[in-house]
Amino acid sequence: MTSIVSPGLQRNFHAITTNTSILADPSKFVKRYGTAIRAYLQALISNEHDADEVEQDLLLQVVERGFPDGMGRRGKFRYYLMTVVRNAALAYFRKKSRRPVTVADLSSIPAAQIADRAWDRSWRECVMKDAWLALRNHELRNGGNLFHTVLRTSVKHGDEDSTMLAVRVSSATGQDLSAQAFRKQLSRARRKFGELLIDEVARTMRNATPEELEEELSSLDLLKYVRWQS
Repeated sequence: MTSIVSPGLQRNFHAITTNTSILADPSKFVKRYGTAIRAYLQALISNEHDADEVEQDLLLQVVERGFPDGMGRRGKFRYYLMTVVRNAALAYFRKKSRRPVTVADLSSIPAAQIADRAWDRSWRECVMKDAWLALRNHELRNGGNLFHTVLRTSVKHGDEDSTMLAVRVSSATGQDLSAQAFRKQLSRARRKFGELLIDEVARTMRNATPEELEEELSSLDLLKYVRWQS
């Protein structure tokens, strides 16, 4: 596979994956991926109250104790996290049934099969949400920058041409924007959004190579947002 990652981003891989990995800050993990954890647990545990209780216990444990030694030392953090969440569900079922419950027992639950298929989708949604938030913050920090606004407008009104989209942005922001200026902002916004997506995914991996990161982007169906990096 030909790498989609730009040389500049390749040079920054080491700093991204070791210094800002989500594993280094459990509280950040709770904030960023709590939605995926909740969806997974609620798919496994039919009782909503029990699912909430298991989730709270799990998140509290992570914040107070961090992650097990060696967890995510290399590779995809979402796989390690999926195991942690599954183990929390197993502990719940063991306590409830008062008998040994195995991973095989858990896998036999129809909801577990659905939850497994939905895990990557929930994780992807978390990554996308964080990338959009980062793009919004980038716009707020840089005067005259409309990356978040133009990209959101383009996504929401994808059937309109740049002239109409420019009118929408001008009306929303109070800044006079021509169709040409809109297209220029949109091109740069897409590039920045792709960079932010790469950063977000890299933070969930440790000691990842550019090729491994590309594989992770592919498995999450995010490559289409970063193809321009070649």
